[in-house]
Amino acid sequence: MRFTRRHALGALAALPLISRPAWAQQNAFPTRPVRLLVGFAPGGLTDIAARALADRMGKTLKQNVVVENRPGGQAIIATVAVARAEPDGYTLGFAGTNGMILNPLLYNNLPYQPSDFKQLGSMGKSPMLLIVHPDLGVNTVQAFIDLAKKKPNDITCAHAGRGVINHLALLHFQSKTGTQFQDVPYKGSGPALLDLMAGTVQSTFDFPTSALSNIKSGKLKVLAVTADKRLSSLPDVPTMKEAGVDDFELYTRMMISGPAAMPADVVKTLEHAVREGTRDPSLIQQFAEQGVAVEFTSSADLDKVIADESAMWAQVIKANGVPKTDLKA
Repeated sequence: MRFTRRHALGALAALPLISRPAWAQQNAFPTRPVRLLVGFAPGGLTDIAARALADRMGKTLKQNVVVENRPGGQAIIATVAVARAEPDGYTLGFAGTNGMILNPLLYNNLPYQPSDFKQLGSMGKSPMLLIVHPDLGVNTVQAFIDLAKKKPNDITCAHAGRGVINHLALLHFQSKTGTQFQDVPYKGSGPALLDLMAGTVQSTFDFPTSALSNIKSGKLKVLAVTADKRLSSLPDVPTMKEAGVDDFELYTRMMISGPAAMPADVVKTLEHAVREGTRDPSLIQQFAEQGVAVEFTSSADLDKVIADESAMWAQVIKANGVPKTDLKA
Protein backbone atom coordinates (compact mmCIF):
# COMPACT_ATOMS: atom_id res chain seq x y z
CA MET A 1 0.00 0.00 0.00
CA ARG A 2 1.32 3.47 -0.96
CA PHE A 3 2.09 5.72 2.07
CA THR A 4 0.27 9.01 1.43
CA ARG A 5 0.12 12.42 3.08
CA ARG A 6 -3.18 11.38 4.62
CA HIS A 7 -1.45 8.41 6.27
CA ALA A 8 1.32 10.67 7.59
CA LEU A 9 -1.16 13.11 9.11
CA GLY A 10 -3.04 10.23 10.66
CA ALA A 11 0.16 8.89 12.19
CA LEU A 12 1.08 12.31 13.56
CA ALA A 13 -2.38 12.74 15.06
CA ALA A 14 -1.97 9.42 16.86
CA LEU A 15 1.42 10.32 18.38
CA PRO A 16 0.09 12.26 21.42
CA LEU A 17 -2.11 9.32 22.30
CA ILE A 18 0.89 7.02 22.23
CA SER A 19 3.46 9.29 23.82
CA ARG A 20 1.39 10.91 26.59
CA PRO A 21 1.30 7.87 28.91
CA ALA A 22 5.05 7.33 28.48
CA TRP A 23 5.73 11.03 29.17
CA ALA A 24 3.46 10.99 32.22
CA GLN A 25 5.15 7.87 33.55
CA GLN A 26 8.61 9.41 33.13
CA ASN A 27 7.55 12.56 35.02
CA ALA A 28 5.36 11.00 37.69
CA PHE A 29 5.94 12.11 41.28
CA PRO A 30 8.47 11.78 42.78
CA THR A 31 11.35 12.46 40.40
CA ARG A 32 13.87 13.38 43.11
CA PRO A 33 14.47 12.61 46.81
CA VAL A 34 11.82 13.59 49.36
CA ARG A 35 12.80 15.33 52.62
CA LEU A 36 11.22 14.24 55.92
CA LEU A 37 11.78 16.89 58.61
CA VAL A 38 12.06 15.86 62.27
CA GLY A 39 11.80 18.46 65.03
CA PHE A 40 14.12 16.69 67.49
CA ALA A 41 17.76 15.67 67.71
CA PRO A 42 18.91 12.25 66.47
CA GLY A 43 18.50 9.31 68.84
CA GLY A 44 14.98 9.85 70.19
CA LEU A 45 11.79 7.99 69.29
CA THR A 46 10.66 10.52 66.68
CA ASP A 47 13.99 10.35 64.89
CA ILE A 48 14.28 6.55 65.07
CA ALA A 49 10.72 6.00 63.86
CA ALA A 50 11.06 8.57 61.08
CA ARG A 51 14.21 6.92 59.74
CA ALA A 52 12.67 3.45 59.82
CA LEU A 53 9.54 4.59 57.99
CA ALA A 54 11.50 6.75 55.53
CA ASP A 55 13.45 3.69 54.43
CA ARG A 56 10.23 1.76 53.70
CA MET A 57 8.55 4.72 52.02
CA GLY A 58 11.56 5.13 49.75
CA LYS A 59 11.18 1.58 48.49
CA THR A 60 7.56 2.22 47.52
CA LEU A 61 8.27 5.62 45.98
CA LYS A 62 11.44 4.38 44.26
CA GLN A 63 13.17 7.52 45.53
CA ASN A 64 15.17 8.21 48.66
CA VAL A 65 13.27 9.71 51.59
CA VAL A 66 15.91 11.67 53.50
CA VAL A 67 15.41 12.48 57.19
CA GLU A 68 16.54 15.99 58.14
CA ASN A 69 16.75 16.90 61.84
CA ARG A 70 15.76 20.44 62.80
CA PRO A 71 15.65 20.34 66.60
CA GLY A 72 14.51 23.04 68.98
CA GLY A 73 11.50 25.18 69.73
CA GLN A 74 9.28 22.28 70.85
CA ALA A 75 9.35 20.97 67.25
CA ILE A 76 8.04 24.33 66.02
CA ILE A 77 11.09 25.01 63.82
CA ALA A 78 10.61 21.86 61.76
CA THR A 79 6.82 22.10 61.69
CA VAL A 80 6.87 25.69 60.41
CA ALA A 81 9.34 24.67 57.71
CA VAL A 82 6.86 22.05 56.47
CA ALA A 83 3.92 24.48 56.57
CA ARG A 84 5.86 27.06 54.51
CA ALA A 85 7.41 24.60 52.06
CA GLU A 86 6.49 24.47 48.40
CA PRO A 87 3.37 22.24 48.30
CA ASP A 88 4.90 19.84 45.80
CA GLY A 89 5.25 16.83 48.11
CA TYR A 90 9.04 16.99 48.38
CA THR A 91 9.07 18.40 51.93
CA LEU A 92 7.17 16.44 54.59
CA GLY A 93 7.13 16.41 58.37
CA PHE A 94 7.22 13.62 60.92
CA ALA A 95 5.45 15.82 63.40
CA GLY A 96 4.18 13.64 66.21
CA THR A 97 1.99 14.68 69.11
CA ASN A 98 4.05 17.77 69.95
CA GLY A 99 3.78 19.48 66.58
CA MET A 100 0.18 18.72 65.72
CA ILE A 101 -1.55 18.49 69.10
CA LEU A 102 0.37 20.06 71.99
CA ASN A 103 1.79 23.22 70.46
CA PRO A 104 -1.62 24.61 69.38
CA LEU A 105 -2.76 24.10 72.99
CA LEU A 106 0.26 25.84 74.50
CA TYR A 107 0.91 28.91 72.34
CA ASN A 108 -1.26 31.88 71.35
CA ASN A 109 0.81 33.14 68.42
CA LEU A 110 1.92 29.82 66.92
CA PRO A 111 3.21 30.51 63.38
CA TYR A 112 1.14 27.66 61.96
CA GLN A 113 -2.28 26.09 62.40
CA PRO A 114 -3.44 22.48 61.91
CA SER A 115 -5.24 23.69 58.76
CA ASP A 116 -1.83 24.46 57.20
CA PHE A 117 -1.18 20.74 56.77
CA LYS A 118 -2.50 17.77 54.88
CA GLN A 119 -2.21 14.66 57.01
CA LEU A 120 -0.78 11.65 55.18
CA GLY A 121 -1.33 9.04 57.88
CA SER A 122 -0.10 7.89 61.25
CA MET A 123 2.55 5.23 61.79
CA GLY A 124 1.29 4.28 65.26
CA LYS A 125 1.69 5.27 68.89
CA SER A 126 4.02 4.65 71.81
CA PRO A 127 3.73 4.90 75.60
CA MET A 128 6.45 6.35 77.79
CA LEU A 129 8.62 4.85 80.50
CA LEU A 130 9.54 6.35 83.87
CA ILE A 131 13.31 5.84 83.90
CA VAL A 132 15.91 6.53 86.60
CA HIS A 133 19.66 6.24 86.98
CA PRO A 134 20.51 3.03 88.89
CA ASP A 135 22.50 4.99 91.49
CA LEU A 136 19.34 6.79 92.61
CA GLY A 137 18.64 3.68 94.67
CA VAL A 138 14.92 3.20 93.98
CA ASN A 139 13.29 0.12 92.50
CA THR A 140 9.60 1.05 92.48
CA VAL A 141 7.43 4.03 91.62
CA GLN A 142 6.37 4.32 95.25
CA ALA A 143 9.98 4.45 96.44
CA PHE A 144 10.65 7.14 93.80
CA ILE A 145 7.67 9.16 95.06
CA ASP A 146 8.75 8.77 98.69
CA LEU A 147 12.28 9.95 97.91
CA ALA A 148 10.97 12.95 95.95
CA LYS A 149 8.75 13.96 98.86
CA LYS A 150 11.72 13.80 101.22
CA LYS A 151 13.80 15.93 98.83
CA PRO A 152 11.45 18.38 97.06
CA ASN A 153 13.03 20.14 94.05
CA ASP A 154 16.20 18.13 94.56
CA ILE A 155 15.82 15.16 92.20
CA THR A 156 16.49 16.14 88.60
CA CYS A 157 14.20 15.04 85.77
CA ALA A 158 15.31 15.53 82.16
CA HIS A 159 12.97 16.15 79.25
CA ALA A 160 13.13 17.09 75.56
CA GLY A 161 12.11 20.74 76.04
CA ARG A 162 9.47 22.77 77.82
CA GLY A 163 5.99 21.94 76.54
CA VAL A 164 7.18 18.70 74.93
CA ILE A 165 5.22 15.56 75.74
CA ASN A 166 7.65 14.15 78.31
CA HIS A 167 7.76 17.52 80.07
CA LEU A 168 3.95 17.45 80.33
CA ALA A 169 4.21 13.85 81.56
CA LEU A 170 6.49 15.07 84.37
CA LEU A 171 4.05 17.86 85.31
CA HIS A 172 1.18 15.38 85.25
CA PHE A 173 3.15 12.99 87.47
CA GLN A 174 3.92 15.74 89.95
CA SER A 175 0.28 16.76 90.26
CA LYS A 176 -0.86 13.15 90.59
CA THR A 177 1.68 12.25 93.26
CA GLY A 178 2.22 15.50 95.19
CA THR A 179 5.90 15.65 94.28
CA GLN A 180 8.18 18.36 92.92
CA PHE A 181 11.24 17.74 90.75
CA GLN A 182 13.95 19.95 89.33
CA ASP A 183 13.22 19.75 85.61
CA VAL A 184 16.11 19.96 83.13
CA PRO A 185 15.23 20.74 79.48
CA TYR A 186 17.18 19.43 76.48
CA LYS A 187 16.77 19.75 72.71
CA GLY A 188 15.79 16.12 72.33
CA SER A 189 15.58 12.74 74.03
CA GLY A 190 18.97 11.59 72.76
CA PRO A 191 21.02 14.21 74.66
CA ALA A 192 18.82 13.81 77.74
CA LEU A 193 19.37 10.05 77.86
CA LEU A 194 23.13 10.46 77.42
CA ASP A 195 23.23 12.73 80.47
CA LEU A 196 20.98 10.36 82.40
CA MET A 197 23.36 7.46 81.73
CA ALA A 198 26.28 9.66 82.78
CA GLY A 199 24.52 10.51 86.05
CA THR A 200 24.31 14.22 85.23
CA VAL A 201 20.53 13.97 85.74
CA GLN A 202 18.64 11.36 87.72
CA SER A 203 15.36 10.61 85.96
CA THR A 204 13.23 11.12 82.87
CA PHE A 205 10.08 10.10 81.06
CA ASP A 206 11.04 8.70 77.68
CA PHE A 207 10.06 6.14 75.08
CA PRO A 208 11.00 2.46 74.89
CA THR A 209 12.51 2.91 71.43
CA SER A 210 15.07 5.37 72.78
CA ALA A 211 15.97 3.65 76.02
CA LEU A 212 15.35 -0.10 75.78
CA SER A 213 18.87 -1.23 74.93
CA ASN A 214 20.35 0.74 77.81
CA ILE A 215 17.67 -0.54 80.18
CA LYS A 216 18.46 -4.14 79.27
CA SER A 217 22.19 -3.52 79.65
CA GLY A 218 21.63 -2.17 83.17
CA LYS A 219 22.76 1.37 82.40
CA LEU A 220 19.24 2.65 83.11
CA LYS A 221 16.43 1.42 85.36
CA VAL A 222 12.75 1.57 84.39
CA LEU A 223 10.06 1.83 87.06
CA ALA A 224 6.79 1.83 85.07
CA VAL A 225 5.17 2.19 81.65
CA THR A 226 2.39 4.67 80.82
CA ALA A 227 0.40 2.10 78.77
CA ASP A 228 -2.79 0.25 79.67
CA LYS A 229 -0.90 -3.05 79.74
CA ARG A 230 2.66 -4.28 80.21
CA LEU A 231 5.04 -4.35 77.27
CA SER A 232 6.10 -7.72 75.88
CA SER A 233 9.68 -6.43 75.75
CA LEU A 234 9.57 -5.46 79.46
CA PRO A 235 7.18 -8.01 81.02
CA ASP A 236 8.36 -7.38 84.58
CA VAL A 237 7.76 -3.62 84.42
CA PRO A 238 4.36 -2.61 85.82
CA THR A 239 1.95 -0.12 84.31
CA MET A 240 1.52 3.15 86.16
CA LYS A 241 -1.85 1.90 87.39
CA GLU A 242 -0.30 -1.28 88.75
CA ALA A 243 2.37 0.88 90.41
CA GLY A 244 -0.31 2.90 92.22
CA VAL A 245 -0.75 5.94 89.95
CA ASP A 246 -4.24 5.91 88.40
CA ASP A 247 -5.34 7.64 85.18
CA PHE A 248 -1.83 7.89 83.80
CA GLU A 249 -2.09 6.38 80.31
CA LEU A 250 -0.06 8.63 78.02
CA TYR A 251 1.06 8.03 74.44
CA THR A 252 2.68 9.90 71.61
CA ARG A 253 1.35 9.41 68.11
CA MET A 254 3.63 9.49 65.08
CA MET A 255 2.08 11.41 62.18
CA ILE A 256 3.29 12.29 58.71
CA SER A 257 2.08 15.46 57.02
CA GLY A 258 2.85 17.92 54.24
CA PRO A 259 1.70 21.39 53.16
CA ALA A 260 -2.07 21.66 52.84
CA ALA A 261 -2.03 22.69 49.16
CA MET A 262 -0.33 19.55 47.84
CA PRO A 263 -1.99 18.19 44.67
CA ALA A 264 -4.44 15.34 45.18
CA ASP A 265 -2.41 12.88 43.11
CA VAL A 266 0.73 13.63 45.15
CA VAL A 267 -1.21 13.16 48.40
CA LYS A 268 -2.52 9.83 47.14
CA THR A 269 0.98 8.65 46.23
CA LEU A 270 2.47 9.69 49.58
CA GLU A 271 -0.35 8.23 51.66
CA HIS A 272 0.05 4.95 49.78
CA ALA A 273 3.78 4.97 50.59
CA VAL A 274 3.06 5.56 54.30
CA ARG A 275 0.45 2.79 54.32
CA GLU A 276 2.75 0.31 52.60
CA GLY A 277 5.60 1.22 54.94
CA THR A 278 3.55 0.42 58.03
CA ARG A 279 2.65 -2.98 56.57
CA ASP A 280 6.28 -4.10 56.48
CA PRO A 281 6.51 -7.11 58.86
CA SER A 282 10.08 -6.24 59.85
CA LEU A 283 9.02 -2.71 60.82
CA ILE A 284 6.08 -4.02 62.86
CA GLN A 285 8.31 -6.51 64.69
CA GLN A 286 11.11 -3.99 65.24
CA PHE A 287 8.84 -1.53 67.00
CA ALA A 288 6.57 -4.04 68.74
CA GLU A 289 9.64 -5.28 70.59
CA GLN A 290 10.16 -1.70 71.73
CA GLY A 291 6.63 -0.94 72.83
CA VAL A 292 5.38 0.84 69.71
CA ALA A 293 2.09 -0.32 68.20
CA VAL A 294 2.62 0.12 64.45
CA GLU A 295 -0.79 0.58 62.87
CA PHE A 296 -1.68 2.80 59.93
CA THR A 297 -4.32 5.49 60.42
CA SER A 298 -5.52 7.06 57.19
CA SER A 299 -5.60 10.80 56.60
CA ALA A 300 -9.40 10.60 56.60
CA ASP A 301 -9.42 9.15 60.14
CA LEU A 302 -6.48 11.08 61.50
CA ASP A 303 -8.34 14.39 61.78
CA LYS A 304 -10.71 12.81 64.32
CA VAL A 305 -7.80 11.23 66.20
CA ILE A 306 -6.13 14.63 66.46
CA ALA A 307 -9.36 16.21 67.74
CA ASP A 308 -9.88 13.47 70.37
CA GLU A 309 -6.29 13.51 71.61
CA SER A 310 -6.25 17.32 71.67
CA ALA A 311 -9.22 17.20 74.06
CA MET A 312 -7.42 14.70 76.31
CA TRP A 313 -4.19 16.71 76.44
CA ALA A 314 -6.13 19.93 77.00
CA GLN A 315 -7.46 18.39 80.21
CA VAL A 316 -3.94 17.44 81.34
CA ILE A 317 -2.68 20.97 80.58
CA LYS A 318 -5.58 22.59 82.42
CA ALA A 319 -5.30 20.29 85.43
CA ASN A 320 -1.63 21.19 85.79
CA GLY A 321 -2.16 24.93 85.39
CA VAL A 322 0.03 25.22 82.31
CA PRO A 323 -0.69 28.66 80.80
CA LYS A 324 -1.09 29.31 77.12
CA THR A 325 1.73 31.71 76.34
CA ASP A 326 3.05 33.89 73.54
CA LEU A 327 6.08 32.70 71.62
CA LYS A 328 9.08 34.97 72.01
CA ALA A 329 10.00 36.84 68.85
